[in-house]
Amino acid sequence: MTIVEGTAVRGYQGIRNRIWAPLERHPVACLTFLYLLCVLAFLASTQLHHVDGHLTGSDGAYYYSYLPSLILDHDLDFTNQYAELVSGRETSRLRAIEGRPPNKYTIGSAVLWTPFFLIGHLLVLAVRAAGFPIPPDGIGYLYQIPTMLGSITYGFAGVLLLYWSCRRFFSRRVSAFSSILIWLATNLIYYMIAEPSMSHACSFFATALFLTLWLSFRPDPTLSQWLLLGLSGGLITLVRPPDATWLVLPAIDLALSAGRGWKGRLLRSTRGLVVLGMVAGIVFLPQFLLWQALDATPTIDGHASFTQYPVHFHWFSPHILSLLFSLHHGLFSWHPVLLFGAAGLFLLYRKNRALTLSLSIGFALQACVIGAWYGWPGGHAFGSRMLISSLPALAFGLAALTEWAAERRASAPILAAFAFIVWNALFFIQYRFGYIPKLSPITFHQMTVGKFEMLRDLPSRLQSMLQ
Repeated sequence: MTIVEGTAVRGYQGIRNRIWAPLERHPVACLTFLYLLCVLAFLASTQLHHVDGHLTGSDGAYYYSYLPSLILDHDLDFTNQYAELVSGRETSRLRAIEGRPPNKYTIGSAVLWTPFFLIGHLLVLAVRAAGFPIPPDGIGYLYQIPTMLGSITYGFAGVLLLYWSCRRFFSRRVSAFSSILIWLATNLIYYMIAEPSMSHACSFFATALFLTLWLSFRPDPTLSQWLLLGLSGGLITLVRPPDATWLVLPAIDLALSAGRGWKGRLLRSTRGLVVLGMVAGIVFLPQFLLWQALDATPTIDGHASFTQYPVHFHWFSPHILSLLFSLHHGLFSWHPVLLFGAAGLFLLYRKNRALTLSLSIGFALQACVIGAWYGWPGGHAFGSRMLISSLPALAFGLAALTEWAAERRASAPILAAFAFIVWNALFFIQYRFGYIPKLSPITFHQMTVGKFEMLRDLPSRLQSMLQ
């Protein structure tokens, strides 16, 4: 080995040790540090120009509208909220029902955001008491910023839950490493920083919570544990009803884990599954009643069906391959780290057969539901945003692959992680600053060469958005 080669090897080993050592010794502190960076990045982004002058946008305006309408106005009339938060073109499509505009979106995110919204309301009242004429209408930045910080916090809580779930099967450094990749190398980071008013950070948290409880309680939960699973499963449906497919994990696990004493366990688990389903249904009941009050019909895509919002599914011709691999927000094409996560499930199979098959079937069901929906690309979407609830499942495959590589002292995990995170960061910038289309498929040139071409123009684009 030459002197240059030896120096390069020692330099790489030093970098690797500086990465692995903190993840092994202080994994939660490392994750918390990244959370604080996310908060700072979001606060800095509030200075960027927003088309409508608000931090809530797209679907987020509808999720957010529940808060000021129910908490401050004590009604379901979103007229004044939409006048401020929804663009004029979109407002013209909202046909009033008995004098009220509809809201096809679920209330789960608003329920989770409520404590943070109330903090914002207290801030506004304090500022008004100091003599500043800020209206307590639930619309201004003093309301929106704390609420969006709540969304970021739930995303971080989901990452922590994911880390603790992985720790049941992997070392601290592997669990933290995989959790960071799921966070920074996928669209989760985008919907925590750029569009926290969307439901996806809350969806990730709800799914990670259910997964953590399920792993903690398996293989034979008590009645009270089934009750907790039902509550967390109900939260999943209240945030995004299509994610309810993950509620089948305990049933799949039961079917795959038959052994000695299976008859008694089957009887107990059947009762438990009934409890889970009933409790989840009770948790979702307020949403159903709310939609009834708004004269809407619930649908499996997670949105209520109004006359002006038709919903279509193509169950016998789902776009699963396009959902996963196309340039139109494909899950694996936009975020290739997840393809390695899916491949790692084969390694996980050696460690835990029932867990692997349960997660794989759960992911397949989620892909079938979203792929069958007519709006599978997700409209304005950074990657396949509809599948963010699947990230916790793929994290286990990613952890298994990382462990396999780390045991061989391979350089691949760190080098690949760096590449995946940089790739995602460049994609983030492309999408956020308008270098690629948001609704239509991108080109292969935009996906590859375009990431570096934009760097020449980025300073001027950023300056214009700050004006």
